[in-house]
Amino acid sequence: MPSASAQPVQPEAPQLSSWQSRGWRVFGAICVAIGIVNAFIPVLPTTIFLIVGAWAWGKGAPEWRARLLAHPRYGPALRLWLEQRMITRRGKRLCVLGLAASLLLSGWMLGFRPLPTGLLAGLLGGLAVWISTRPEPREGEPV
Repeated sequence: MPSASAQPVQPEAPQLSSWQSRGWRVFGAICVAIGIVNAFIPVLPTTIFLIVGAWAWGKGAPEWRARLLAHPRYGPALRLWLEQRMITRRGKRLCVLGLAASLLLSGWMLGFRPLPTGLLAGLLGGLAVWISTRPEPREGEPV
């Protein structure tokens, strides 16, 4: 019978080949680059690319992931989502505003045709509802 002080054995993470590790690093770098570019040129969302980049770097470059999560601008929101699946109220507002702007811009570019604009409105509306229902950190909690 094992003693009470024995630590549970953690299964070792599978070792990646150098090609796999490089692949995860490249994929993460591409996602993070797209996310950073979109912080200045709002064509695609920034946050999801940073989340996917952090995930990929977690598989192939944990030290890069740690640096991304320690970033003073992007790190707190990424850590909040990755660790607790929470979004700040400000983040929710900005996201829903961005979705509304995307709908208006897309509708304008499509000529406000009922079928494509309606489908897009339904999709973006559903996404807005899902984002709005995510938990928020409590007042005074560090982000």
